[in-house]
Amino acid sequence: MIERTYEARLYAPLFYSSSEGRSIRTQPTLSATALMHALGYRYFGLEKRYAEFGDNATSADYSHLTDLPFFVTDMRPIAVETDERTFRSTDYRSERHFTTNDPDLAARVNGKKAVPNVLETSGAAWQTIRNYLGIAPGSTFEFTIWSDDPLPARPFFRMGIKQTGEFRASQRSLGTVVLNKFLLSEVYNLPKKMLTELMEQSTSFRRGNDPRLQHFVGVDPEFVRDRVVPEVV
Repeated sequence: MIERTYEARLYAPLFYSSSEGRSIRTQPTLSATALMHALGYRYFGLEKRYAEFGDNATSADYSHLTDLPFFVTDMRPIAVETDERTFRSTDYRSERHFTTNDPDLAARVNGKKAVPNVLETSGAAWQTIRNYLGIAPGSTFEFTIWSDDPLPARPFFRMGIKQTGEFRASQRSLGTVVLNKFLLSEVYNLPKKMLTELMEQSTSFRRGNDPRLQHFVGVDPEFVRDRVVPEVV
């Protein structure tokens, strides 16, 4: 099993739904589930799913990731700017919409007395208002991958909503290992005893408001190589 660590630089704005609502926010630590899809599409022949129906459309299913011949960490932020903004308002009654990157304009239109807001809460129209808060180009991340077939020396891949986030990566020395708890417990079904040991082998555990946003931070690399990787690949 080949282990390689990469530093990935973002070259286009990334909008990734870490949390949703009126604001679609992207947290600085990018989930391994999203990275596995990105690398799987690009380098490991993962089939793209363009449309989901029924329960699959509302309930995330990551079971297909267990068939991929590699395992990755979360994308740990090195230098990240989370100030990329896009405001979108769509009125489905009239098929009108607009998009702006101006945060002041977005704040005015999205205010409590704004016309789009009044329409949305009145029930007179089917109106959606979204303020996308993403990651700016130039931000850098670190991730480690274990696989039988190595990635290229400078891999390129896309992530995020509509695949807008463009990454180019280069090899670097191993830094801090960050593992996604949801991926390990709910997708790979690691036993609770091993998850407890993993907690003991980490410097901290970061909780999120969503099960997919919980991370083991600063995991002992030797423990990952000897205990975790053989269980998941």
